[in-house]
Amino acid sequence: MKLSADYRALALDALRGRWKTAVLAGLIASLLGANIVSSSDRVISNMSQNANGNTPGFAGLLSTGSGGMLAVLVVCILAWAVFTFIVSGAARLGYARFNLNLADGRDAALSDLASQKHRLWDGFCMNFLQGLYVALWALLLFIPGVVKAYSYAMTPYIMAEHPGLTANEAITESRRIMDGNKWRLFCLDLSFLGWELLCTLPMLIGFSLVFAFTHSADTVLVLLILLSIPLSAGFFFLHPYEEAAWAIFYRDITAAPSDTEEI
Repeated sequence: MKLSADYRALALDALRGRWKTAVLAGLIASLLGANIVSSSDRVISNMSQNANGNTPGFAGLLSTGSGGMLAVLVVCILAWAVFTFIVSGAARLGYARFNLNLADGRDAALSDLASQKHRLWDGFCMNFLQGLYVALWALLLFIPGVVKAYSYAMTPYIMAEHPGLTANEAITESRRIMDGNKWRLFCLDLSFLGWELLCTLPMLIGFSLVFAFTHSADTVLVLLILLSIPLSAGFFFLHPYEEAAWAIFYRDITAAPSDTEEI
């Protein structure tokens, strides 16, 4: 049985000589809301929550207002949110295909991201049902929600490989193959925690300095936009690493049968 270190090593092997393509694919997938791995997303979303709601400097920025610039930014964000809401499911399927090609040693191209563009409805149903089931389980307690999130985690790979399956059938199959493997995937995610924290530090330090030494709302907004990319550069490489490890994990557990788990 492979350990987390084995999956990470295999992921590095799969990415060797393909980092440029993998990083570009990861950036596009992130922009389209097509991430499959959840660990880095949690770190970034927690940071965003702190910046948006718990940081006095940002609260002051919104309260003082920054005129038309802030209004344009909000409109652009809303428009992009609507767009990603429509295409993110199909893009996730394409990104799953990309990472499976990496895991299999086949040619992985950026065009893989658009390979499932004809499956907008399938992708939407996948995202909706996954989110709905996890949310319903989370209503009981936090832990059942986390457990079920890992139980349904392989759904994008299954749908990418078996287009004849409905979203619900793919979720059921994910539950089956993840029976006895949820803890292993959790440990794989946990093994990236040190890298996650290391990649987060530049953002925390940089944004804190911006709020501490900049008092103009317009200047703060511009600096946050300009610095967000270079300060988060570590995630550009960590994210493809995690995604490749998940795809290899999927390949490993589907090589052997697993018993069905109750929903």
